Amino acid sequence: MTAQAKAPSPTRSPAALTTPAIDPLQQGLALFHAATPDYRRAAGWFKASAQAGNRDGMAMFGLCQLEGLGLRAEPVEARALLERAAAAGSTIGRFQLGRVLLTGRGGPADEARGVSAYLAAAAMGHAEATLNLANCLYAGVGCLPDRLAAKALYLRSRTLGCQLRVQGVRLRRRELKAVRTLAQRFADPNRLIFLFGERQRQLSLLQAPTQPAPLPRSRAAQAAATRRWRQAGRLAAGVLAAMAGTLKQYLRPASRDAGPTTLSF
Repeated sequence: MTAQAKAPSPTRSPAALTTPAIDPLQQGLALFHAATPDYRRAAGWFKASAQAGNRDGMAMFGLCQLEGLGLRAEPVEARALLERAAAAGSTIGRFQLGRVLLTGRGGPADEARGVSAYLAAAAMGHAEATLNLANCLYAGVGCLPDRLAAKALYLRSRTLGCQLRVQGVRLRRRELKAVRTLAQRFADPNRLIFLFGERQRQLSLLQAPTQPAPLPRSRAAQAAATRRWRQAGRLAAGVLAAMAGTLKQYLRPASRDAGPTTLSF
C-alpha cells in the first residue's frame, strides 16, 4: 500500500505577508486631526489602543472622555485614565493631567501637582506643556513666581513649535542675554528639571523669615520697649529729614519681575 499523501499546508497570500498590522492609536490620531475630525470613530480607536495597554492611547481616550469628543463627557473617569497614562510615561498624558489638576476637573484641584505634570511633559519636549509651565511661573500658580525662567520657557516653547502667543509679557533688553542662555539650558531635559527645582528652592530661601520669633515679654517690659522705639523714631525722623536729598537717589521702585535674575546654577 502506498502511504497516504499529506495535504499541502496552507500558504499566506503575498498581500497578507506585506500588509502591516493596523495601529489603533495611529488610526485614531488620523481621524482626530483630520481636516474634518471624526471624533466618534477616533474615540473608538483610542479605546481599543487603551485596552491594549498603549499609554498614549490611554491619554487620548482620556482626553475624549474629558472633553466629550465623540462620546459623553466623563471627567472623573477621564482623570483616572490620565493618571494611569502619565504614570506610564505618556507625554500627552502628563500634559493633559496637568490641565486637569490645575483646573480641578474630575476631582479637586492640585496646582502644585499640575505644575509637576507640566514640568515632566516639558522635559519630554511637549511644546504646549512648556508654554503652560511658563504661564504658571509667570503668574506664580502652583509654584513661586519666577519671571526670568518663565520668559526663557516662552522662548523654548516657540523653539519646540508652539503656535500660541502670550500677551502682556515684555522682555527687557537687560534680560535678553540671560533669557537666551537659560532657554538653552532648559533644552536639556535633565537640566530643566534640576534648574526648576533649584530656582524654586532659592526663591523659598529668599522669602523665608530671617528674624527669630520674639520671646514673650511682661507688660512693663513691653511698655519700656515702646517708649524706647518712640524716642528712636523721633530721632530717626530728624536724621532722615536732613538726609532726604541724599537718600532720594537710592529710593527707586523695585523691579516688577519676580524671581532670581542670575544664572549662577
